[in-house]
Amino acid sequence: MNLDDLSDFLLVATHEGFAKASRASGKSKASLSRKVMALEASLGVRLFERGARLVRLTEEGEQLLARTNGPMREISEATVVLRDGRIQPHGLLRLNVPTLFAQMMLGRLAAEFTRAYPDVKLAITLDDRQVDLVNEGFDLVIRVNPEVNSELVGRCFLKDQVLVVSTPELKKRFLRSGQKSARSVPVITRTSSSNEFTWKIAGVAAKEITIQTVLQLPQFTMIRDAALTGLGAARLPHLVVADDLAAGRLVSWGPATDQPSELWALHTSSRLPSAKVKAFISFLEAAFRKVRP
Repeated sequence: MNLDDLSDFLLVATHEGFAKASRASGKSKASLSRKVMALEASLGVRLFERGARLVRLTEEGEQLLARTNGPMREISEATVVLRDGRIQPHGLLRLNVPTLFAQMMLGRLAAEFTRAYPDVKLAITLDDRQVDLVNEGFDLVIRVNPEVNSELVGRCFLKDQVLVVSTPELKKRFLRSGQKSARSVPVITRTSSSNEFTWKIAGVAAKEITIQTVLQLPQFTMIRDAALTGLGAARLPHLVVADDLAAGRLVSWGPATDQPSELWALHTSSRLPSAKVKAFISFLEAAFRKVRP
């Protein structure tokens, strides 16, 4: 496979047509067409369906685009670095992060990273589903408690404990002297939570409390705000309630589990991490090095 032919194929595919690719690159449509036809001939498949006014990828073309777009972008970036002698991280860094993490701290982190690496442009999307790094074009994702996956590698940059919390007054009413209350404790849970009748509180003096769900809300920040009214106890990540615990507005009943949640920065294992990816991971590790649940 000729890399020049592949590069022109990607140019046409990403610009969705020969005319737009020609305008963007300065190459003639005839030249681009010849390169794509040469690539089709070498592969023995048709990559584009060509109509009078429309050019679209075939199924084989879509597969080739998905598998080669990222690596070719990295080759292009490496070429620029070698040619220009630039060693500083630069270029577009595509990030996908969970909504809660983004809402709580990503604005500040993004600003600090941009100040430290002005040649890197951040493109951030928020998503709580498991995105596909390669096919969806992300350089890096942040995930909570990721499953072991041979296609992804990275580093854990933060461990955060989930706590049972409430206002001090509510804790005094239902948990006196460390003893189990005979009454059901009113609790606020996530909308997606299944029906539960008890909560376990981990730690040295592990205990189980009977609960009654009085309100369900879709986001941790909403649950925290509701818990601050004294309506009920809640299970929340330490990062969400750290300021309220420090100020005494909320108090902890103990960890909701013995195992802390882990936040990982992950990239695909099929490629060597670029300078910008390595820079962002190192930045996260430094930013959270002193953070403890």
